[in-house]
Amino acid sequence: MTTRVGDVAQQALLMQALQTTQGRIRETQMAIASGKQERSFDRMAAEVPRLLSTRFDRSLNAGHIRQNEHVIDRMQAMDGALESLGRIAERARTLIVQRLNDGIGEDVPLDAELESMLEEVEARLNTRLDGRYLFAGSRTDSRPVSIPDPPPTTADSSLYYAGDDLELVVQAEEGVELAYGIPASNSAFEWLVGALGLARQAHLANDTGDLESALDNLTTAIERLADLRGDLGAKRDRLEAIVEVQKADQVYFDEMVSDIEDTDLAAALSRLARDRSALEASYLAVTRLSQLSIAEYLR
Repeated sequence: MTTRVGDVAQQALLMQALQTTQGRIRETQMAIASGKQERSFDRMAAEVPRLLSTRFDRSLNAGHIRQNEHVIDRMQAMDGALESLGRIAERARTLIVQRLNDGIGEDVPLDAELESMLEEVEARLNTRLDGRYLFAGSRTDSRPVSIPDPPPTTADSSLYYAGDDLELVVQAEEGVELAYGIPASNSAFEWLVGALGLARQAHLANDTGDLESALDNLTTAIERLADLRGDLGAKRDRLEAIVEVQKADQVYFDEMVSDIEDTDLAAALSRLARDRSALEASYLAVTRLSQLSIAEYLR
């Protein structure tokens, strides 16, 4: 009777190769299922410093983007308020010109119109976004403007403003700070409130001289409001440009992290197919080796 034996050393090598291939297949299947190349830092030690650094930069950059986009929203809301205030000043100037017209002046209900405008000015200077007042300086949690009755007739914000004069500043990126706050104590608002109050008083007293002074003051207010909008618009444009660069950087950081962490699906599927073929070949070799007789092996 012929005893069938295999080459013990060869069989051991084949079994070791088989187990190694099985391990690679399991890892590749896990990588495909999870979308990640490695599941722990100790499996990717060489890449850990670069991965951690990139993650930190990505997180910091994402924080700047969120903050800057919120500031841009605030700037847009502020610009909307400034635009409304400019329209109020223009309308008041038109009404005063009509009031000074000898033909129709007495028929212009200027006092009621001006009182309504002052209420609207107060509302615009108390504009809030996300529960925070935009024209309050650093006191963004307190209503900053309350125009008294009778209203001020001079450009003096202390008569209606309860905020402070600090400008809000955003650190747009590392080493770049941008001041964007406009407190309601700004001279543009002082001139507007004072001009409206003076015009109301002059209308009630039928004082032509003060009406003309109010008209001049409104012109000054309109010019300063336009300057404020121009300056705010330039700062918003700069911040938007910074955000665009930061968003491009974020794509770069995402790609870097993905290159380190994420599975290359095409390569993983190709590797899986190759290892499965190798595994099948190993099984076949083990099977054939176990069936060899001494005589067959020695041939």
